[in-house]
Amino acid sequence: MKKYLLLISVLIIASCSVSNRTMGHKVQVSERFITDTIDGVYIPADLDACFKQIDGFWNDSTKTEIKNWSEDELIANTHFGFGMWIRNNWCLWGGSRLSKHFNDLGIFHPDDMSSIILTSYHRYLNGEDIRLQQQIDHHKAYWLVMQEPERKSYPKGVYRIKFGARMLYNLKENNMPGCVHIQTNSKTDDTWIYDYHFGWKKLTIEEFDELKTAAPNQIEELLSKLFNKNN
Repeated sequence: MKKYLLLISVLIIASCSVSNRTMGHKVQVSERFITDTIDGVYIPADLDACFKQIDGFWNDSTKTEIKNWSEDELIANTHFGFGMWIRNNWCLWGGSRLSKHFNDLGIFHPDDMSSIILTSYHRYLNGEDIRLQQQIDHHKAYWLVMQEPERKSYPKGVYRIKFGARMLYNLKENNMPGCVHIQTNSKTDDTWIYDYHFGWKKLTIEEFDELKTAAPNQIEELLSKLFNKNN
């Protein structure tokens, strides 16, 4: 593991050095989304091109180590290492033909882009279907459930709600993300919660305490119970 992290650090430093030496050659904004090179760094056009580039970066022993990681381990271990290198050097923040490729797929956050690249590469190494559309749907759903409800959707008679806490979980049926938005400005014994999949619910102190102590894999079941309790 330490050797791998060192390898990634060396790769980042070396690549940044190349980029710094070529800063004199600036790409015009109008060209960023079509050119194959920005600041001396080759920009892949799509996932297949990303795979070819990463194949060239990593030797066989590194690839073998990565194959044996789980997908969650890969994302966690590379987010601030190689994942950051991808986001910075392939210009996912500033704009490039690769970021445009993802924008055309409905993906706009660079963290989501690098996550899809690395998850897909892991599946590619293991000879699996990368299930691209499933990944896209998951990231889109994440931003959807993370949005706080609009005021026009507030329950009747409710006007001011501050959501200062969230609880994230995944639906058991399709592993899509869910998020419970929790009121933090209640002046009564009741607390409002909002969840994209379930809607609005006013919780008693006892119900809220039960929700607060629930593990992520218990939240969906508990929400089902809470929302059906008085229906």
